[in-house]
Amino acid sequence: TINRSLLIIIIVASAVLRLYNYSSFSITADEVSAINRAQFSSFGDMIELGVCKDTHPAGVQAFLYYWIKVFGISEASVRLPFILAGILSVLLIYLIGKKWFNETVGLLASAALGLLIFPIAYNQLARPYSPGLLFSLSTVFFWTKFFFEEQSKNKWVILGFVFSLVCALYTHYFSCLLYTS
Repeated sequence: TINRSLLIIIIVASAVLRLYNYSSFSITADEVSAINRAQFSSFGDMIELGVCKDTHPAGVQAFLYYWIKVFGISEASVRLPFILAGILSVLLIYLIGKKWFNETVGLLASAALGLLIFPIAYNQLARPYSPGLLFSLSTVFFWTKFFFEEQSKNKWVILGFVFSLVCALYTHYFSCLLYTS
């Protein structure tokens, strides 16, 4: 259908805009700080000497600790998972908008998140904002499935909700505050 084609165009455009030249600009001071706090000889040292001295929850820092060990600290490798989280967020906001309102709202929301400069810019940084948005949206997605789709009250939906919520809480305080109101 036309709407499915529009969604594919939005997701592809979102991916191109996020991936285009993403490794060509220098690592920012915030990214350097996160990378430095992820380079300890043990996970315990990283928590004690890296996370405890920072103001952010430990989720992104723990992820970076292992990610850097496997893929290194180049701009491309460090930023890629954050870009992928941003692209997945475009799909999730479409699914939520479609379920809550209608397909047009889902398409408009995904176009806004996918094509506006601020989400693109923040998705290109190895900071907690992109995964925080992804996990917040996935929590809303699973919550919506549980409460508004009778056939979805199974253990996988509940586990998806709990996993997304825990990841949101460990990613960024703003993601945590979303669920306290």
